[in-house]
Amino acid sequence: MVMNKTDGLCGLFVTETHATVPLTAVHYDVDITSFAARISINQTYKNAETNDLECVYGFPINDQAAIIGFTVTIEDRTLVSHFRKKDEAFQTYSAAIAQGYGAYLLDQSSWSDDTFVLSVGRLPPGKECIVSISYVLTLESVTETRMRLTIPMSLSPRYKPNSSTLSTGVVPPETYQSTVPYFATLSGTIQAISVISSVTSPTHPLAVTLLGPQTVSVAFGANQQLLDRDLVIEIEVKSNPEHHVEIERIGQDKYAAMYAFIPRATAEAKKVVNTELIFLVDCSGSMEGENKIQDATRAMQLFLRSIPEGCYFNFYRFGSTFESLFDLSQHYSADSFNKAKDYAEDTQANLGGTEILAPLQAIYATLPKAGFSRQLFILTDGQVSNTESVIELIRKNANNTRVFSFGLGQSPSRSLVNGIAMAGNGKAEFIKQGEVLEDKIGRNLNRALQPAVTDATVTWSGVKTVQSQPTALPPVFYGDRQLSFTVFELDPTVETSPKVVLRIGDLQTESVLGVKSVKITENPYVFKLAGRALIKELETSPASFGLAGSLQNRGSPTVKTQGTVGTTDGMTVGTPDGKTVGMTISLEEEITKISLEYGVMSKYVSLVAVETKNEQGRKQASTTMELREVPLQKVRPSKPLSGNGKKGGPSKILSRGKISEMFETNFVKKTGCLGADFVDGEAERPPQTPLNVLLDLQQWDGSWYFSAAVEAITKVSLAEAADAINKDLKVDDAVLATLLVMTYIAEKFPDQKNIWQAILNKAAFFLSKRSTEPAISAAEAALVALIKAKS
Repeated sequence: MVMNKTDGLCGLFVTETHATVPLTAVHYDVDITSFAARISINQTYKNAETNDLECVYGFPINDQAAIIGFTVTIEDRTLVSHFRKKDEAFQTYSAAIAQGYGAYLLDQSSWSDDTFVLSVGRLPPGKECIVSISYVLTLESVTETRMRLTIPMSLSPRYKPNSSTLSTGVVPPETYQSTVPYFATLSGTIQAISVISSVTSPTHPLAVTLLGPQTVSVAFGANQQLLDRDLVIEIEVKSNPEHHVEIERIGQDKYAAMYAFIPRATAEAKKVVNTELIFLVDCSGSMEGENKIQDATRAMQLFLRSIPEGCYFNFYRFGSTFESLFDLSQHYSADSFNKAKDYAEDTQANLGGTEILAPLQAIYATLPKAGFSRQLFILTDGQVSNTESVIELIRKNANNTRVFSFGLGQSPSRSLVNGIAMAGNGKAEFIKQGEVLEDKIGRNLNRALQPAVTDATVTWSGVKTVQSQPTALPPVFYGDRQLSFTVFELDPTVETSPKVVLRIGDLQTESVLGVKSVKITENPYVFKLAGRALIKELETSPASFGLAGSLQNRGSPTVKTQGTVGTTDGMTVGTPDGKTVGMTISLEEEITKISLEYGVMSKYVSLVAVETKNEQGRKQASTTMELREVPLQKVRPSKPLSGNGKKGGPSKILSRGKISEMFETNFVKKTGCLGADFVDGEAERPPQTPLNVLLDLQQWDGSWYFSAAVEAITKVSLAEAADAINKDLKVDDAVLATLLVMTYIAEKFPDQKNIWQAILNKAAFFLSKRSTEPAISAAEAALVALIKAKS
């Protein structure tokens, strides 16, 4: 699109195009309570030109979020958005502009459910407006006591396979600039269930103010930040309840509830299953920056060393084409280990575009090994546009292959990475620059190598249930928090208090629903989350795939722009490439019904607001209106630095009293870096830690041998280790070295169990074949004493 340049402009410009940029500021307001967050994105637009403007801005929102509305502040007026079917909303918006009114429209992109398009119609010259978009979402469970909030702030260009033009429907502008004139600011509060231990960000500098043991406020450590990476905030608390219920009263006798629970591991859960492990690694050109390909190769090495003996495995690399290490998965052995090690070291971002469908089809074309559970790990930056096709293929094969995904880089497609994990009954992890890669890889490996909980059920008793989600619990993993929602009415025939019942195998836990003291909730978020969860479940159901939904050709000249506000046309239903298909309309109708009933957006329902004007105001409208597509900030590589030039360092904490001093001490001791300054330049991973060096020295069968590196890190030589144990134990050098390294890792890195658990399990299996349990226990006790004496 060619931008028109107007003489005498005094607005902000993008260097590359010299076009005015009407978006001048973006502010994020965050309110976190227990396991959920309410977020407002406040976007400020100003028309510095001489004609009316129509501004179009594409931006990301977390794909798990429920968008609940927006308001517009212009001059002394505040407009409130309304939910409308997608075609009705666009026709309302377009007709309003044609009549000289101002209009505002928020749509979900036709590409994916993590991208949205805001249209600001007929903004008069010299006028400014603030659009405040509100959404709610649940926090991600990292560990039992650590939670994560991800606020997407940046979009990366999405690769379009040749077979899909994706030129129709709601498509965000694709103009990227190295410099844009708008920046992000942040404010927010965090109210935790228990005492807060730390609040950290691996992506941005944060300033944290302590308001109480369970409450803090947050802001950016610098006044403003570029929108060139997603914001991640992690919250560590002293403890989280194993079971937690939150209730809202949404009507006279109607309630919404959220039940959070953490399944505990049993002896049965700790058994390692016979597994075929396949690793599919994105080697497209987009993986070159931000250390993404280096992270992927490091992950391949970690995968390789974590494979238990007796398993089968294979590596795939993909881009515009794909290739595999072996024609078929091979038995894990010294020979296959060495070949895979060389293959991982040779991996580069040199395979072109991001076409993931072909390698997936090749993998699924071969049945899993008989008697083995097949687990597929996908590492990608997720920059593809055919998300639904990829998710559909994985869902169709979920009965024979479980899928775990990793999103790499500052702005991966959360819609793809979360979607494939959900469709494949696995879990997703996101690895940002500056985070501990091994921790994320280790968590998903531990999940994959243990059986998931498949016999868990949640029932709500003593109530008349209106709707529950999920209708059937998916496979859940030990130690991962699971959420269940319900909307219900009280059952007058039941005299006992209503309750929620969790059953896992033979274990049963009951939690009473204390509804009597709950007052009408003015701004319910549990109700909104329940609606969004219902929509997500419907969208990932078998009936939803292969169907197009309400994809409009926004470039079509046939769209009405005349008539009264609210005039509608029929809906055009088609595939992402514009082809009309037959479809069962009931799914669209059901999702639309839920969207309108619960007040949350979906791909079939949009938000629209109209600024009506009197006759004089309408006459002032320009006869010419210019279209301005807001350019997006390019993702820029960055290197986190502290004041001494090294990664880490204490964060900026604004103290209050003795409790704040203790709080700050906990931050420094437990987390190191809360926020850091970021400088331009290609980031480099920090040098290998002692733990990583030891893990890299493990042999294919799980053993270690004495080496200069082992002795330097443990400060124990072969002679000292041999002298420390009872000579009657008769253990060889490999057993002794393996015991030493295992003992050292467990003693020195107890809080990094996610990283080393699978690898040490493999070592334990090696020891079980080479020595007896009493001998191992006795030698371990002697080595613990020796390591402590050397410390």
